[in-house]
Amino acid sequence: MTADLKDLTSGSGTARDSVTVGAWTAISRGTGVIRVVVIGAVLGPTFLGNTYQLTNSLPSLIYYGFLAGSLFVSLLVPALVKHIDNGRPEDTARVSGGFLGIALVSLLLLAPLAVLLLPELLRVVGLNGTAAQDSQQIEVARLLVLLTVPQVFLFAVVGASTAVMYAHRRYALAAAAPVAENAGIITVLILAGVIYGRGQELGEHSTGEVLLLGLGSTAAVGAHAALQWWGARRAGVLLRPRAGWRDPEVIVTVRRALRSLAQAGLLAVQILALLLVSNRVAGGTVATQMALNFYYLPIALAATPVALALLPRLSRLHQGDTPHEFAGTFTQGLGLAWFIAIPAATGFVVLAEPIGHTIGFVLISGGLAALSLGLVGETTFYVTTQAAYARGDTRTPLVSMALQAVVCLTLCAVTAIFVKPEHLLPALGAAYAVASLVGGAHLFLRLSRGWQRRQLWASLGRIVFGSAVMAAPVYFCARLVGSQIDGRVGQVLAVVAGALVGVLVFGALQRVLRAPELAWLVTGLRAKGAG
Repeated sequence: MTADLKDLTSGSGTARDSVTVGAWTAISRGTGVIRVVVIGAVLGPTFLGNTYQLTNSLPSLIYYGFLAGSLFVSLLVPALVKHIDNGRPEDTARVSGGFLGIALVSLLLLAPLAVLLLPELLRVVGLNGTAAQDSQQIEVARLLVLLTVPQVFLFAVVGASTAVMYAHRRYALAAAAPVAENAGIITVLILAGVIYGRGQELGEHSTGEVLLLGLGSTAAVGAHAALQWWGARRAGVLLRPRAGWRDPEVIVTVRRALRSLAQAGLLAVQILALLLVSNRVAGGTVATQMALNFYYLPIALAATPVALALLPRLSRLHQGDTPHEFAGTFTQGLGLAWFIAIPAATGFVVLAEPIGHTIGFVLISGGLAALSLGLVGETTFYVTTQAAYARGDTRTPLVSMALQAVVCLTLCAVTAIFVKPEHLLPALGAAYAVASLVGGAHLFLRLSRGWQRRQLWASLGRIVFGSAVMAAPVYFCARLVGSQIDGRVGQVLAVVAGALVGVLVFGALQRVLRAPELAWLVTGLRAKGAG
């Protein structure tokens, strides 16, 4: 290993890299939340809004689901690390370009299926209007899918480019580039609102509006992909598609990826099920996507930065045959991710109602509160998956995801059949939360078998205790502020005040309890500030 062992196993070092990813990801996700809020404001709780949200989510579901998405990056990073450490940039370009070439060919075969199948899935599962309205939704969905499906190829470029940057431990641009996509889509939606008006329902819309929404969204993803490609170029790799099927090293990585494809596909099916079933309520798909955006914000700020900081470290530790250090570094990282995710989940549960009023879409409140209970499981699953991939294990995460999918789809089916429309969105959120907890617990227990877990259980106890104690002050502070100041301004201030009180109470308790995670974060922030 050319990297220093002390740096690789340092909790504050992991925190430092996590802070870099987290800071830029916070900005990216913040603009992502604004993007969904603008969708709700411009398109409203309508079936046209449902259709746009569903079709514009489809390319990322195809890439992140059926081509493994973020797992694509996770599998590619370990393959690139050894070439980077050995000073062979030409081999780094060969492997990353070969992986991109295979991804593009695979998507070329998969994308037409999505164009054909989504309207039929809507017909079978998600329709709940009149016959004329259902027919209009299917026609709009067909056009929007054709306009947005090129995004899947752009996402493949994004994935290969970010893998190159993460393998070089360059995190800032990779985490910041999605801002360009979100800003582009926000601009497109504002233009649609200005030109065609807000809250258009199916039958009231024009073809021009649909073309603007579809083509504009795809152009925004193109800007994102161009920035990521440039970032890989800055890292010293000219990324271009290559015939990876002729490269034995790429083929080994792709074979390892097959289980990851199945794993990501199972996750995509769960999200697609949530979006389709929620279409039974006008505005339900938009509300569910909004709730998911809030839900994935702590994932993006906690699990993703920690996992991306851990992946090259754990890959090098595994290749250096240091199992004790591998286990200790993983345990530190998971505790650090929990340190952010668990209080965030508590905050969402307590503040779900004022959040709904803040964004002017109260429909999301129940779903967000129920969904947030699964954040602990989702965080555990994501971070643990990276540890498994760092040591070449793709089977264990697949088994755990299969279990999660069975639980989720079963509960979604029960919800669709038996739950009344007014309770549908909270029930769907609860279904996904339960499934995430089951999947995350199963994967962690399987991967960490035989490891010492005492330190991690101690961290979990401190974090859960601090989150439980902070819940009451957050709730009463938000209620007090919201009752004193009328309107949306009062609700915004209620959310901000509640969040600040939560951070202060939780941070003070962790300092009293001498939580090492707090010390690592402080050290990481100071190191980043000094840098």
